[in-house]
Amino acid sequence: MMTDKTLLEQMRINEIEIFHRMQLLDLSQDELDLIASLKKLIESEIEDIVEAFYRHQTEFDEIAIVIGDSETMRRLRAAQRKYIIEMFSGYYDGEYVNSRLRIGLVHKRIGVEPKLFLAGVRTLKHILFSTLERHFGDPTIFKPITTAIDKLFFFDITLVFDTYIDTLVSEVESAKKRTEAYAYALEEKAKMLGNHAERDSLTDLYNKRGMMNIMKSELRMAQRRHTMLSLIYIDVNRFKFINDTYGHAKGDEILVSLGRCMTNQVRSADFACRVGGDEFCVILPDCDHAGAQQIAARIANDFTMENPEFSISVGISETGTQEYLSEEALIRDADERMYLHKAGSSLRSSAGIDDVQKTSAKRTG
Repeated sequence: MMTDKTLLEQMRINEIEIFHRMQLLDLSQDELDLIASLKKLIESEIEDIVEAFYRHQTEFDEIAIVIGDSETMRRLRAAQRKYIIEMFSGYYDGEYVNSRLRIGLVHKRIGVEPKLFLAGVRTLKHILFSTLERHFGDPTIFKPITTAIDKLFFFDITLVFDTYIDTLVSEVESAKKRTEAYAYALEEKAKMLGNHAERDSLTDLYNKRGMMNIMKSELRMAQRRHTMLSLIYIDVNRFKFINDTYGHAKGDEILVSLGRCMTNQVRSADFACRVGGDEFCVILPDCDHAGAQQIAARIANDFTMENPEFSISVGISETGTQEYLSEEALIRDADERMYLHKAGSSLRSSAGIDDVQKTSAKRTG
């Protein structure tokens, strides 16, 4: 993600933190001044130092592969010159720290592993010390110089590795978010597929599989709460005649119409289902026979208004609260009552529904 903040600001490193890090490494201002005093000497030797550095680095295949081509080598040489000269610049402020942080970021992005970076630091330090030793043979002068430079290298390394680690943490967080998003997408897809598996493709009501799962669940709930459970069983009268006379498209239209009427008239707690063909059910939790009759009447009236030339037959069964039928027995009882009603007359209004007698619980589920 692009930001207008520097790496220094992103990692919340201020002047106090810079001073604290130098204290931890026992890097004093006198030592920084000593390093800065070598700037002109290093600038005069810079080309030889960079040449020696990359000559040594490219002896290793894994480093040569990372460098890859002459253009990358050219850019790396320029960056290395800048890096070395900055070490002897005499300015070790926020700008210096930001450039070191960026080195870590760049090395991480181009795939330089920490072990390769540390190997490069060791090589550069050896070349610098060899160069300085030619000019300062006296150990009393040379030793303080190498000690100071060694501390500054450690200072730089802590900054470079801060960005290495921060980048890795960001990658882990990003991967975690992607994984969570992918898991959520899979979960939603599974829900969608699950819903699809329990839904009738024509009417979008629950299919028989969904209905049986709901029946089991609602019966257990009714038994725990000691409440009633009713079931309305609905069948379209003379449906075969409708298909044979008007065609299957008309038959589908009638089924969709009935499904819509059921959805419009049931309560929010009820479950409208298509059992198969022209047979439908409504599961009514916490509802007795009288309440089921009212809902069935509304469905029948709604259907008749939409389809005045057609009718439905209805059977109603209830169970609870002393004893409970199994889901199969409840469905079978409502189905039988629907056929009794169908045999008596075709339902064109709610009047016929009142003739369906109330069922009693006959056996426990």
